[in-house]
Amino acid sequence: MKKIIISEKGQICLPSSIRKKFGLQKGDRLMVEEVADGAILLRPLPRHPLLALRGILKGTEGDEKLTDHLLQERAADREREEETR
Repeated sequence: MKKIIISEKGQICLPSSIRKKFGLQKGDRLMVEEVADGAILLRPLPRHPLLALRGILKGTEGDEKLTDHLLQERAADREREEETR
């Protein structure tokens, strides 16, 4: 059992061994629950499902960036517009 201290602002610091065991990171949210025997239960809330997908669609090194491709298309569109005037 580990002991922790509550700060003046009501904050607690979880020991690193607990954070590592449960994979908790900065910004993670916990649910605080009062249980029947007067104890307090902290339960990790699931991370936002879209955050887990961040970076999954990154291209490989040889791939052209989408913004570069869009800028090239826009430049070609401008050239075509100028030719038709």
